[in-house]
Amino acid sequence: MPFKALNKKDLTLLTKRRSQSALEYMMTYGWAILIIVIVAVILYSMGIFNPSSSISTTITGFSSTPVSSAIFTDNGGLSLSVQNSVGYPIEITNITATTTTGGKVTIEPNITLLPGKSQVLVLSKLFTAANQGSHISTAVTITYKEISQPLPGPYVSTGSITGSTPTVIYPANYTFAAVSKLTIKNTQSSATSNPFQQMVNMTSADNGWQLISNGNFGQNVEFFYSNGTVIPSWLESYTGSSAIWWLKLGSIPASSSITVYMGIAPTSTNLFNTVNDGEAPQIPCGSTPTSSCSNYAEYDDGASVFTDYWNFAGTTLPSGWATSGSVSYNVNKGVTLSYTGAGFLYYPVSLSPPLEADWAVNIYSTSSWSDIGFGNNLVSCVFAYGIGADQYAPVLSLLNQGGTCYNNIESSPATDVVNGFVVYSVQVNSATSAQVYLNYNQISSSSSLTPVTISYLLVGSGVNGLTQHVQWIRTRAYPPNGVMPSVSFGSVA
Repeated sequence: MPFKALNKKDLTLLTKRRSQSALEYMMTYGWAILIIVIVAVILYSMGIFNPSSSISTTITGFSSTPVSSAIFTDNGGLSLSVQNSVGYPIEITNITATTTTGGKVTIEPNITLLPGKSQVLVLSKLFTAANQGSHISTAVTITYKEISQPLPGPYVSTGSITGSTPTVIYPANYTFAAVSKLTIKNTQSSATSNPFQQMVNMTSADNGWQLISNGNFGQNVEFFYSNGTVIPSWLESYTGSSAIWWLKLGSIPASSSITVYMGIAPTSTNLFNTVNDGEAPQIPCGSTPTSSCSNYAEYDDGASVFTDYWNFAGTTLPSGWATSGSVSYNVNKGVTLSYTGAGFLYYPVSLSPPLEADWAVNIYSTSSWSDIGFGNNLVSCVFAYGIGADQYAPVLSLLNQGGTCYNNIESSPATDVVNGFVVYSVQVNSATSAQVYLNYNQISSSSSLTPVTISYLLVGSGVNGLTQHVQWIRTRAYPPNGVMPSVSFGSVA
């Protein structure tokens, strides 16, 4: 087929058609492109495309009182550095911040700011745990007056601050000098109960130890979750190289771990109270409280941490506690029991395995024996599952009612059962299995016990001349399969 050359008329027509197609393309897709550009600008202004938006903030506006820096803080607030660029001394009378998530805070600093000078101001409780680790935008209005000027105002300077909130929020109203991350791992195939009392054993080798107050040990320590919720804690004891806390946690899933935080405030800060941050009753008085100690149980929050708890403060036995047999008692910073024969301090309960309880007792005798644990009756062979502390040997035994009276299981030498503050623990896994502990070290165990009904918490003796001083008694959640979850200390930030 012969090729026909295009003349000038044909070229003009072809050019017009191509121009018309390009125009139609632009008309068809132009609006879509424009919308994409507008959205991109908005997202950029919010800091979405800012590679450092997760660790910094974007600041716009504030012409007369520039905000040179701002950050969303660990306690749910906003910290901003405000500068005076007006040229005259000003008084900042009001700052209001409103977030896109519904938070609103107003402060009235009433501070004077000289020309060119800056001041860091903090608005607390601007966002909550529901907004932690999220990207938020905050509209800020700064109201100020020009001091000694003919027209002092008030004037306003407005702007916006956009950025990411912290993934960990500190408890409100507290500023910590350091925070340590604790990982609590449940290695068992079943979850812990809810609530669950977790032991935290800290040593001088763990991160953060050197920052803990020594004057009133532990007063500047507080435990909390990542959302800022304070975890009830109870300091049981401490030495120059170790300390034991108990935390009241929620359930820890099977074969899983949770993360909590140990906040350490400046050493002069006292966070102790009787609600969620306390210590054992005898700590303010030393290892052995005397009648001259006036602050026994001053910061004891054990009742907020454990399932059942008694510190025997005051001058009378707590409700429900009583004595039976040849024993007299004196309640004074704990309860002192003096025996002239067989007798018991008891508290009625209705419990069944698995269960665990602890008794903090000082035994003042080297020629007698004590029994501590879960009781079945108050007449004869009373202990269902307990500890027999024989000061003659001295040894500790696992007591189980059975046979002619007791099954004494695995008696073990224990030289520190007398003349010292000791924590005795009885852990009953099932009706036929139990262990006993001395200062959380296992002494005896058996999985072939006689099933016995538990009706009492008991402290007792069967001989004349024994004296015991009971500091506190508590019951707590049984750990899965009798195994306490482990605790590891992370780095301090």
